[in-house]
Amino acid sequence: MKINMKSNTIKNRDLQIAIAVFLAGLSCFGLLYYYQALLPDLVEYFKINKAKSSFAVSSATLGMALGLITSTFLADRYSRKKVIGYCLFASAVLAFTSSFSENFNVLIALNFLKGFLLSGATSVCLAYIAEEVSENRKLRITGFYIAGNAVGGMVGRVISSQVSHYKSWQFASEFIGIWCLIFAVLFFILAPKSQNFKPKKESFKTLIEPNFKLITHPKLLPYYITGFLLLGTFVSLYNYMAFFLVKAPFNISRSWISYVYVLYISGVFGSMNVSFWERKLKNSENVLKTMSLVGILGILFFFLQNTIAVIVGLAVFTYSFFVAHTVCSKSVGNFSKEKRTVTIAFYLLLYYFGASTLGSFSGVILQKLDWQVFLVFLTLIFGIIYLIFALQKEKIEP
Repeated sequence: MKINMKSNTIKNRDLQIAIAVFLAGLSCFGLLYYYQALLPDLVEYFKINKAKSSFAVSSATLGMALGLITSTFLADRYSRKKVIGYCLFASAVLAFTSSFSENFNVLIALNFLKGFLLSGATSVCLAYIAEEVSENRKLRITGFYIAGNAVGGMVGRVISSQVSHYKSWQFASEFIGIWCLIFAVLFFILAPKSQNFKPKKESFKTLIEPNFKLITHPKLLPYYITGFLLLGTFVSLYNYMAFFLVKAPFNISRSWISYVYVLYISGVFGSMNVSFWERKLKNSENVLKTMSLVGILGILFFFLQNTIAVIVGLAVFTYSFFVAHTVCSKSVGNFSKEKRTVTIAFYLLLYYFGASTLGSFSGVILQKLDWQVFLVFLTLIFGIIYLIFALQKEKIEP
């Protein structure tokens, strides 16, 4: 009887954590990427080119990447719940504030700060799951958290695009800010306090020197590099897709393009299907090789210059991305139980740095060359991911 009661308590606690981190993931990706759907509005409002408009997104992901360096020092000092909740709350306030920007550089600065704060929530969420969730539900709830990322990215883009179409990009930013403030409050209410977290203080010397071998470990490097390439490619495609679809042969109106982001739902299925793929393909390396090929297939559909083909291709590509990211997150988080904050933070640092660098660099390719060359560039990046794991002589899964 006591065993059953304890089992039910653990199950209920895991369920609370699952709902809380889902809301956190929803808010994080909603806040981080909603400007992606507003890039054409920013081009018109600030009189800038397509490549420069991408800085509205890249500045946030760069802030996220640099913030992760700071979070490795601070995350282990304070309550997991407080770090996540306060970071979500402050980021939502910055999103609301950015709507008043009359200068594009001010908008970039506010988005950078927003990304910097979101880094605390993102890195600590994965550590929170790894520490507090029972072992048999850990992968499932990690997938649930990343599904929240997918839903947040989808809903944030669709809502911001629709609100901007009927009102303005400023009103869209205010709406998203208020929406995510509500989620921050709900997180505080729902998230259980940490039971397995022990605060500790570490200096640069005690944090970096002993862990240098950990962050350069040959078994982890492939996952770090893959994270960099994954999000860089993903953000590139979603950044500039709207510019592609409004032109011939598609001629899709701005109001309808926003619904393309509903294909993020395929990412939800992807993040929740990771257990299936790992059972079927035996290990993470095989899953990542398979998903890199699936991602290439998705990009190739874009070359057909057909609306249905583009929709199918984007769904396939999005699915492969979320499966691959979930696998990488789980592998990196499980490598060292004592130092998971460091490994997760370094993975996410490169992950978001890839978004800010490749996301903007690919825009330069599109600006100076054309859409076909841009697609070839993205295809080659996913080809590199395949080679990273295909050329390994030994099993590298942590």
